[in-house]
Amino acid sequence: MTALCICSPLQIVSPSAPREEAGLYWGYNVRLADGLHDLIHGCPWHGGYDLRIGTSEHGQIVPPGSLALPRFQHVLIAFGGPEGLEAAISHDVRIAGKEPSELFDLYINTCPGQGSRTIRTEEAVLISMAYLQNALACFGSVQG
Repeated sequence: MTALCICSPLQIVSPSAPREEAGLYWGYNVRLADGLHDLIHGCPWHGGYDLRIGTSEHGQIVPPGSLALPRFQHVLIAFGGPEGLEAAISHDVRIAGKEPSELFDLYINTCPGQGSRTIRTEEAVLISMAYLQNALACFGSVQG
């Protein structure tokens, strides 16, 4: 049997093109920051993050179906380490002494009842994105 493949030429587009032109989810961006302060205040987009979500086992437990978000253009989702975001805050002299609720619009536990002392970051990202998916899609902006 012979197969015929008609392929269109590949075209390089900006990372935002699938979202802007076709309304498709095209993943998330990850960036390295020098401390939690720089993470929160070092937004690469004009106007900064208009929604900041902190995740930690110490965060508020909200059932995914009850999670309501305000409209937003750019969202930051920060993940707490084994000691939570509180430890990251205490190690950054520019924000030490603050509570996560002062730095984040929403401070939630996306893995309630996790059954283990810690969840690896790569696991937490997938779990949290699944947890947040409907709320982000319903309340997020599709504009760039």
